[in-house]
Amino acid sequence: MFKGIARSNVMKNLTAKAAQIAKIPRPVMIRGERGTGKELMADYIHKASPRADKNFVAINCAAFNDELLNSEIYGHEKGAFTGADSRKIGRLEQASGGTLFMDEIGNMSSSFQERILRVVEYQKFERLSGTETIDADVRIVSATNADLEEMMEEDLFRRDLYDRLTFAEIQIPPLRQRREDVPHLIVHFVRELHLEIPNIVPRTFKRETVEQMMDYHWPGNIRELKNVVERVYLYAEENVILPDSLPREIGGTTFAITGDSFDEKVDQFKKKLIFEALDSARGNQKQAAEALEMTYDQYRHFYRKYRES
Repeated sequence: MFKGIARSNVMKNLTAKAAQIAKIPRPVMIRGERGTGKELMADYIHKASPRADKNFVAINCAAFNDELLNSEIYGHEKGAFTGADSRKIGRLEQASGGTLFMDEIGNMSSSFQERILRVVEYQKFERLSGTETIDADVRIVSATNADLEEMMEEDLFRRDLYDRLTFAEIQIPPLRQRREDVPHLIVHFVRELHLEIPNIVPRTFKRETVEQMMDYHWPGNIRELKNVVERVYLYAEENVILPDSLPREIGGTTFAITGDSFDEKVDQFKKKLIFEALDSARGNQKQAAEALEMTYDQYRHFYRKYRES
C-alpha cells in the first residue's frame, strides 16, 4: 500500500529505507501510533525481501493471554493442557521460511519475553509439552505503539530482547505529519471499495472536501481516514461528496463530542485540545505542552492516553 500511494517526502524516504532493510535477513522493529499502518509496512518488507514467496504470518500479542499466546506462537502437542485434543502447529512453523509479524509486543509478559528471546537468539523452539527441537527459519518483524524506553526503565520490557528485535527500526509518522498523502489515500480507499462492492454508485470528492480532510489532525491515523472515506462514500446522497457530508469534527464547524455521560464528553474535549495543540506545534510535544500551559509530563500522560483511545 505504501509504494505508489505515499507521496510525501517523509514516506517516500521511509519506503526506500524499508526496501533496503528488507534485503537484510535480520529482525525489524516498526513503531508508530495506532492506525499508522504498521502491519502494512511489515507486509511491504516481507514482499520486498528474498522471503517473498513464503508465508507472511501475523499475530497480535495483545489479543491473547499468556497461555494462549504461547500456544499460538509455538503450537502444542496433544494433551499439553485442558482442551488440547490434538497437535497444533503454531505461527512460527506456519511462517517457516517466511516472516512472522508480531504486533503489540509491548503487551508481552516477562516470561513470554524470555521465551521469545531464545527463539530470536538461537532460531530454535519446542511446541508446548513437546520434546522435539524445531528450527525456526523465520524473520521476525515486530511492532508497537508503546513507549518501550520507559518500559525498559521500569523493568517491564527486557533490554536484551529490545536489542535483538531492533537490528533495524522504522518509525512511521502519524498522518497529521504527512497530510499530502491524504488525497492519494482517499483515491486508494475508493478503489478498494469498488473492488469489494462492484455495483456501488461512483462518486467524487469535491476539492473543498479533500482540503478539509487534509486540515483535520486524524488522531486515528490511516485507519480513521479509511473509515471516514468508506462511510461518506457509501452513504452520501449526491454523486459529488461535499464538506457537509463529513463528520462534524472534520467539517470544521462543530467538534463531535461523543459519549453518553458528562465525564465521557469532557474526556473527548480534552482529547481535541491535546491533538489540536500538537498539530499547531507541528508534532513537537514540548511546545504543545507549553501552549496548553501544562508540564511536559502532564502533556505526555494525556497524549499516551488519547493516542490509544
